[in-house]
Amino acid sequence: MSRIFYLAFGAAAGVVVVRQAAKAAAALTPTSLAGSLVQSVQEFLADVREAAAEREEEIRVALGLDRDPDDDASAPSGRPADVGADAGGAAPAGYPDGLDDAERTMRLVPGARRP
Repeated sequence: MSRIFYLAFGAAAGVVVVRQAAKAAAALTPTSLAGSLVQSVQEFLADVREAAAEREEEIRVALGLDRDPDDDASAPSGRPADVGADAGGAAPAGYPDGLDDAERTMRLVPGARRP
């Protein structure tokens, strides 16, 4: 009776080992590895795009690029007349009030130092 038990136990263990080995071999095929690599790269790129969009939004808010120009038409800009004036004398759109170029750079570039 014990011989039959050990024979059945050995057969079951053999089946389990062979199935696990086949699963591991299938996971290590070049196609499977390439697929997981592609998926990892796609997830990384999605994370980078999300972080870039968040940073772009922070910069747009800091520069005031999303403001409606009609809302601030009556407010004085607080900028000197010669800073950023083009040939036509117009100031660049979205320039935040009361900040010169050095201050804008200091706010937007982490680790920037004043000259």
